[in-house]
Amino acid sequence: MDSLTIKILQKKIPTSATIIPKELRQKYQPQGFTNNTSQIKVLFVTGEPRKYSLTYDLIYTAMKFFEQNHCAVALRDLYNIGFDPVLRAEEFYYVKDGLGHRPHYLAQEQALIKQADILIFAYPNWHDAPVAIVKGYIEKVFAKNFAYKDTEKGPVGLLTGKQLYTIMNCGYLGGGQGYIGDGIGQNDALWDKYMQAFKVFDDDTAQFWGMRNAGRFVNDQNPSNFGPNYATKLKQIRHVLCEHLQRDLLN
Repeated sequence: MDSLTIKILQKKIPTSATIIPKELRQKYQPQGFTNNTSQIKVLFVTGEPRKYSLTYDLIYTAMKFFEQNHCAVALRDLYNIGFDPVLRAEEFYYVKDGLGHRPHYLAQEQALIKQADILIFAYPNWHDAPVAIVKGYIEKVFAKNFAYKDTEKGPVGLLTGKQLYTIMNCGYLGGGQGYIGDGIGQNDALWDKYMQAFKVFDDDTAQFWGMRNAGRFVNDQNPSNFGPNYATKLKQIRHVLCEHLQRDLLN
């Protein structure tokens, strides 16, 4: 750990990034996919380098929730696996047109996606879009003739029967937890405006791949770092997330 990070975690230097106090941090390692065909399979694709962030706490909480509800959960932590988000020249025509050699590292990700019933992208909000490592994953893994194909009537999604979901931590509105209609009375019209904008992209992406857009859990209620009531607020955030996962994906 570098000296700057150490000073930030020691409260010597302030940061706008979320930090879970050490005594409240959790870890959770999912068991991975099984051969049980009756289990719902949930694949997490995450783009967050800091395991002590609130974003990663949401990821841990969600993975634990699904396994407690008898789902099989697999995790692709893009930082841990060293995923390269840059589209290389030698990959271009495979990704764009489904031509040529399929790299083994993309085939590995595609095999997991094929098994999954629910695909969850999880990342912090930077500039209202997926962080670069997640965006690169989407661009490279969801190639033509894997995620979609061309027909005489236009593109047709190939990943039918699956649900697409996003968990995103942010801090720019202060107005809600969830998706459209999940404002908390601070500025609900503005909250829904932002969520409607996300829904346009979520619907389009899901449809392009043949999936169903199941929505998002956007958390915009971050506790102040090292605040005296952090434990209470964190417990509430975890609870609301689980409620939304149940409502959006398991009902």
